[in-house]
Amino acid sequence: MIFHKNKKFRDRLLAGITLVMVLFSNTSFTDIVTSGSAVSFAETDINEKIEQRKALPIQSNSIENWPIGPVIGAQSAILMEMNTKTILYAKNIHEKNYPASTTKILTCLLAMQNCAMNETITFTHDSIYDVPVDGSRLGGVDTGDTMAMEQALYCVLVQSANDVATAVGEHVAEKLGKEKTVAAFSELMNEKAKELGCKNTNFTNCNGLYDDNHYTTAYDLALIGCSFFENELLCKMSSTTSYHFKLKPDDEEDTWIATKNQLYKGKTYEYPYLLGSKTGYVSQSGQTLVSAAEKNGMKLVCVILTEETPYQFEDTVTLFQYGFENFQKVSINDNEQKYNIDTMDFFDTENDLFGDSTPLISIENDAYVILPNTAEFSDAVPTLTYSDEHTDTNVIASISYTYSDVPIGGCNLVFYKSNIPAFSFSTNNLDSEVSGANIQESDVELPSDSATDTGQETETRIIYINVKKVLLGILMVAAIVILILFIASIINSYSFSPKGQSSKRRRQRRKEIRAAKWQARKSARQRMLYSSNRKRGRH
Repeated sequence: MIFHKNKKFRDRLLAGITLVMVLFSNTSFTDIVTSGSAVSFAETDINEKIEQRKALPIQSNSIENWPIGPVIGAQSAILMEMNTKTILYAKNIHEKNYPASTTKILTCLLAMQNCAMNETITFTHDSIYDVPVDGSRLGGVDTGDTMAMEQALYCVLVQSANDVATAVGEHVAEKLGKEKTVAAFSELMNEKAKELGCKNTNFTNCNGLYDDNHYTTAYDLALIGCSFFENELLCKMSSTTSYHFKLKPDDEEDTWIATKNQLYKGKTYEYPYLLGSKTGYVSQSGQTLVSAAEKNGMKLVCVILTEETPYQFEDTVTLFQYGFENFQKVSINDNEQKYNIDTMDFFDTENDLFGDSTPLISIENDAYVILPNTAEFSDAVPTLTYSDEHTDTNVIASISYTYSDVPIGGCNLVFYKSNIPAFSFSTNNLDSEVSGANIQESDVELPSDSATDTGQETETRIIYINVKKVLLGILMVAAIVILILFIASIINSYSFSPKGQSSKRRRQRRKEIRAAKWQARKSARQRMLYSSNRKRGRH
């Protein structure tokens, strides 16, 4: 009876201790009682979510004649060519998601564009203590401590330090004349995002810590990434495995920071063509990743949103391989024929007899389009758009290209205005120049200049002369005239009719008679000379 009571008391005591442990810890009651089952259920739940996300449609796979993209477990993903902004792979790219620490690429981009690397940032109370203790942070700094901007950006991109990201944002806001606050810097972030073309983005902090109003899309984040990875120093920082520096001037030892990014050299998912990469994670977003890679002159940006670790790295490598293996860069200048432009390259001097021989209109040499490997340039559909007549630039028109209704790049038609005068045959200076260009497309018109000293608009008609073709025409006309004269001389010298043959014989006889008379006179003079010499010899 006593043993039974003691056992009952012991059970109650154990239950009370268990309840206290649950209340004062982050561990659930289920994990304490049946931890093995909880882990099993969690793994099953994750796998189910991955499979559900894999079943989501891939929008780029519905494009006609487009390479079929891989099935991945991310909720949203995009693969974009950096310069043309061609979208090679699209999966829910306009769906709003939490970016987590990938937010920091915009923070660092604004700092790089507006600050020198030797500037000094100062940590405020808010930058240090508004960051959760359990979040990624540098630590070891207090209010009033300072750090060079270059070191700060390494801390943000290598260690993903939230406190340093906030200090950087506050510094940039203050330098640009704003309040030294996160809210002021967030306004700058959103302005920059709109400038880059983002339409479904709103940032409320510098580091990506969860906020219900802090969101973006895979497409918008790719646009930010394109601008971020154009900077060589940011690429270097965002591909650095570890970094060390003195946190404070009087420190005896360096502070070391390291990355958790597995795409870097020596890591599990090392990618040899990587330009840079930034990871992100909060529980509400899952794993996020923004990366860039370059191969054979083509640069790609990949964004992964809402994925499980380590599949964000696998997805990124898979998409990079898909892009580099299935798409190509094609030069517009080398292949464009519909808008073929004949430049006046017949002369190679700056100031020849016919004026400046600089091409009047040309396509940008470095322009290109992105096409599937199975397509040719002739498959691309061009659209010509004229520029504003009153623009201050030399761009007179632009050509945009699509393939299966997908924008794949474009170029500008540039009008080169020369200041080199034409050669003058008199002592007077001539204001006009002779330049040449011929656009084969019949509906292409050049904008006319309109300006007078009195402010009234007048229409100026410009006549363009292709000197090369003019000279070729003159030479052809001269050759034809010479040929006609040659044929006429032959006709006058020869005749194939009987009457003509008789005239020919008479001319021949007259010629022979003249030759005989000339020979007889020559012989007579010789005989006279001989006779005279003999008479003088006798005397």
